[in-house]
Amino acid sequence: MFFLSLKLSLRRPINTHFRGYTSFSGSNMARQQMSLMFLGTASGGGPSDTRNCSSLICDFVANGDLWLVDCAEGTIRQFANQPQQGFRYKAHRVNKMFITHLHADHIMGIVPFLRGVLGIPEAGATPAYSSIPTTPKLEIYGPAGLRTFVRQIMKMTFTSTAETYAVHELLHTGDVATPCDLPESPKFDQNISDQNVMHVSETPGTDIWADKDGFWREIAGDMGKNSNHSERSEVLVDAGPIQHRAPCLGYVFRETGPSTRKVVILGDTHDPSEIAPLCMNPSPVLLVHEATDAPIPSNADSEGRISKRDPAEVQRKAILRGHSTPGMAGAFAKEIDASALVLNHIGGRFPAPNSKNPNEPRATIMREIERQATEAWGAGRPAVAATDFLRVDIPVLGIATYSRMQQQGSAGYHGQQNRRPQYEPRAADTRHSQQPYQASGSRLPNSSSGKDAGVMGLPNRPPQQQQQQSSGRGRGQGPPRMPPQAPSTAMHPPGGTAPHHTDSANSSTSQPNSNPDRKRRRHGG
Repeated sequence: MFFLSLKLSLRRPINTHFRGYTSFSGSNMARQQMSLMFLGTASGGGPSDTRNCSSLICDFVANGDLWLVDCAEGTIRQFANQPQQGFRYKAHRVNKMFITHLHADHIMGIVPFLRGVLGIPEAGATPAYSSIPTTPKLEIYGPAGLRTFVRQIMKMTFTSTAETYAVHELLHTGDVATPCDLPESPKFDQNISDQNVMHVSETPGTDIWADKDGFWREIAGDMGKNSNHSERSEVLVDAGPIQHRAPCLGYVFRETGPSTRKVVILGDTHDPSEIAPLCMNPSPVLLVHEATDAPIPSNADSEGRISKRDPAEVQRKAILRGHSTPGMAGAFAKEIDASALVLNHIGGRFPAPNSKNPNEPRATIMREIERQATEAWGAGRPAVAATDFLRVDIPVLGIATYSRMQQQGSAGYHGQQNRRPQYEPRAADTRHSQQPYQASGSRLPNSSSGKDAGVMGLPNRPPQQQQQQSSGRGRGQGPPRMPPQAPSTAMHPPGGTAPHHTDSANSSTSQPNSNPDRKRRRHGG
């Protein structure tokens, strides 16, 4: 096996020296990288043969500790399943976990993960509460209700650990804080019936209330990789609400200097506009945005099944379910001026490609999904659809590297082009000039022509209107925002050609899930 590297331009190049670790030796630039790895990229229909459910690793801090965003079932196993490509992230290095919302496909791996990384108590030891709070080995951040969920599942499964954890809840006005009580009796009991009593392996967490703007600022942090002997840098974490069927959060990871990289990772959403103020000034070097469903044209669908769906209806149902299309993801990336865009939370209709054949039907469909996001984004750089174990390396200077696991000798579903658009860097903190992105027979429309390729995205709104639409919809919930007009059905830009695909009869083991009428399971939470 080996990794296929794809490169995209990033902004704000700043040359500093700091300590970190990656798989590349002998390079200061490599040691400066902030990195992410996707452990699960499926939507809420459950894990499949090609994707696990939501979880990703953040390798952002100098001491080698890891942060996790969401923890679906199977997350602890995904650490063991990592491809052996020079290094492997270790689950026991995770000391912070950030949960976006309480849907099952984002949280059902928390308790097994705690059991795996907090250690096993000594044989024969009787669990005992301590009146003196201990420093937790692992801290979990998330919305109201998370503390009770973890606590009660730990109790009901009679799980105990050698080390402790804490759950910090991000609360809105009107939320009820969950107490962290000790039991009245010194005799150990699971206390299942009393939800206010902590689990024996739990230490009191913090109730973090939203500020007047509805955000949670600097909820966590650690020394950044760009720290040096003369100047300390931190990576701080902010959070904000985004619209979904359940209260949902997006997280913003930002450096305090000397470089100012910012990474935005969103949970499930049909409208993330409320968090936009946290995402700008400076704009993020990377946006991770969901793309649960997508309209697929007939020339990208060799079987002719998923392309039968009306594009306007696909977007309408995605929004009603609280989810986004690739065009919506690209539109938000454009709104916040993101430098790179990765699509996540891919629906069950779109299994990950078989890397042995870059022109198989699955690969053709994934390129179409990327194309839709790329055009709506309009940045002249390609969006990337995540697969499990996709690694994103974000250096201080220049370009981001995307690395996928694939079989030795295969081309990968992006083929031999490696999609490496060339850019001409200017001075630090300025924009780069871009050449139009071209891949798989499609290209961006001429930006000067004013033509739109018909990719469906969020409607353009002035900042004042954005604020009006987002106000009064606290807790990350609210009525879905519908597009003001039906989107175009054109799936290819002017002058573009249909992606090449293989005969489906010769790709029976690599075809996408074919029944579009299986509704709920494929769209998920």
